[in-house]
Amino acid sequence: MKLTTITLNPALDRTMYFDSAFLAGELNRASSSMLSLGGKGINVSRVAKLMGHDTECISFCGGRNGEIMRAMLAEEGIPARLFSTACESRMNLKMIDKNGGCTEANERGGPVTESEMKALTDRLFDSFSTDCAQVFALGGSIPQGVEKSVYKLLTTLLKSRGAYVILDCDGEALKHGLEGAPHLIKPNLFELSLLVGRELSTTGDAVENASRIYGETGTSVLCTLGGKGALLACERGVCTVTSPQVPLRGFTGAGDTFLASFVCATAEGKSIEDALAFASSTAAVKVTLPGTELPEREMMGKYLGEIETKWVR
Repeated sequence: MKLTTITLNPALDRTMYFDSAFLAGELNRASSSMLSLGGKGINVSRVAKLMGHDTECISFCGGRNGEIMRAMLAEEGIPARLFSTACESRMNLKMIDKNGGCTEANERGGPVTESEMKALTDRLFDSFSTDCAQVFALGGSIPQGVEKSVYKLLTTLLKSRGAYVILDCDGEALKHGLEGAPHLIKPNLFELSLLVGRELSTTGDAVENASRIYGETGTSVLCTLGGKGALLACERGVCTVTSPQVPLRGFTGAGDTFLASFVCATAEGKSIEDALAFASSTAAVKVTLPGTELPEREMMGKYLGEIETKWVR
């Protein structure tokens, strides 16, 4: 398997840690901070590489932040095709206080011009090969200047070449993207609520609606539920997986870690149940680490003994 990720709105993440509660409207002094790569697709590629899978990032980069991103990807040894933009790549801020509360401030990103977007789509298949399974994970917000239906377009193009397409976004982008019939979507509970148009608060709510979406569209739904675990609605039915209780340190990229480790575990021949359990364990290890730091490969299965899977439909 080759896992190619497309991140249209990448970012640098500045994570700041505070020894006291974060107070809005007042001066807060950070005890430490760290700068890391951000963006759903980039996070997925980082985990895939860590697990020993062939991966590539397709993304935009611009200005000084873009050059920092390019250098970081090179330092991590992640192959990337980065398309230049006239706009500066965005910077996101995350403030984590002593109680584990996380306050975020994200730039919108863009604008990306029509010609810049066309440069990406024109070269979408530059490294496409039929020698192995081609999996594409499209993820994240859409920058200014790009149509909300862009994921539908990309999904249609990729499926026309026989690629397996995963979509991880929310709001209008997800609604339009579903029209392209991706093979799998990965919302969290809040994003699933936005998709169905009403608040979902329980695992039962998620099971019912994910199952309905699969039945209506044929698109599998991998929904993460935070501390309540996750579920997969697919051809076999709906399988739930629990999440171990762990100390929270770094929130960024937990869902991306879950997705990447599930996809890679499946590609390695693990059953759905085992792949879900492995993904839950890996994501749990991830949130115990600061910033976007990832777990060592041998630590990913640390919590497997505390996790249960169950087919509920």
